[in-house]
Order: sequence, then structure tokens, then C-alpha cells
Amino acid sequence: METTILYAYQISPPNDQLLYFTGTLEACQAAALEQRRDFNENDPDEGELGAMAIYRCVLRIPDQQTLLRVLNDETSLVEACVVERKLVALVTE
Repeated sequence: METTILYAYQISPPNDQLLYFTGTLEACQAAALEQRRDFNENDPDEGELGAMAIYRCVLRIPDQQTLLRVLNDETSLVEACVVERKLVALVTE
């Protein structure tokens, strides 16, 4: 099984539909901080965002059967490919 490691931040736990992926932890932290700033500047009536989780994710490269299930809306790409997810940081600024 071929795998790759990506980092993802989550805007609204535990909603996995709101995971945003990057290639490095540093890029993920920067993207999460930018997302927080944008949200706080553009949606002040919504209140402050809570802590945003950053995960180290091990993803399985999908095979043909997995791709077919994803393309036919039988599963999400995240559900099909993420085999391990570990909390590595929280963004609170």
C-alpha cells in the first residue's frame, strides 16, 4: 500500500467535510492563521472561531476500486484515503 503524508486543518470539528490539506505543517499553520484572520475580519457578527485543529494525516493512494467508489458518491475521498490522523497542533491566534 503506497501512502503519503499531508497536513490538514479543521475549521469546525468534528466535521470532516471542512478539512483543508497542505503539504507541510508550516504551510498548514500559515493557511489556518490566514483563514482565521479572514473569518474574523469578514464575519465579525459570527463571533470568534474556536481553536482550529491541525492533523498529520497518512493517506493511502487510491486504487481503481476506491476511485470508483469516490466518483460514484459511495464514499468521500477523505473516508476512502485517510488511514491515520493524529492531532499535532492547535491554532488559536
